[in-house]
Amino acid sequence: MIRNKFIRVATVLMPMLAASQVASAQQQLPAAAAVITKYVTAINGSAMMAAKSIVTKGGMSMPSAGINGTVEMTQAGTNQMQMLTNIPGMGDIQAGYDGTIAWATDPMQGPRILSGKEMEQVRDESDRRALVRDPALFSAMQTVADTTMNGERCFEVKLNWKSGRETFDCYSAATGLLIGSRSVQTTSMGAVPVTTIYSDYKKFGDVTVATKTTMEMMGQQQILTISSVELGNGATITPPAAVQALAKPKQ
Repeated sequence: MIRNKFIRVATVLMPMLAASQVASAQQQLPAAAAVITKYVTAINGSAMMAAKSIVTKGGMSMPSAGINGTVEMTQAGTNQMQMLTNIPGMGDIQAGYDGTIAWATDPMQGPRILSGKEMEQVRDESDRRALVRDPALFSAMQTVADTTMNGERCFEVKLNWKSGRETFDCYSAATGLLIGSRSVQTTSMGAVPVTTIYSDYKKFGDVTVATKTTMEMMGQQQILTISSVELGNGATITPPAAVQALAKPKQ
């Protein structure tokens, strides 16, 4: 009888203790704002935000498929972006946002004007403030774990974007640098879980950038290597002619 009573008490107390332990662990985690501030300082985010344009060049590869190509991304103004990937033998793959129209074009699907979640994702990524995880872009930011990613201790921060997306960043406990992220990307093939690892940070002028980005999705690995980053005085983002034709009102 006494044993049964202790069991009943335990069944009440154990969930309470578990909740208390979770709350205690969360209280010990650094605030998301502090984690991100350390990151912005580590990369010199103020210089990135001050530049009128950023041009990043490098290469990409998909080792399992034997695919190699070049990548050039231009960011202009506060919310414009264009990325051009050239793969010899396959052609150009483009994506961008000019502040009004989000688009994509590739040899398989041709030109497309993006809409819905696919458009919102490109618009979020084109916003310069996303580079420094500006709180204005999010409805909530919370440090949710003290964990490891790619063999390094990091603080995982959950980001609720105002557009409705949800992503998870992991920032190095030692350096403050972003070392990984998890997200669900909206593509023409549907929602795709993506794990991204950032490594080999290097200084380009006044800013520090990860020169190797490894993305894992749909059982494939895609590697982006950066060879140069130029902070400039401005650039123009213009959709390809085929996209502009799609955007014209039908007569």
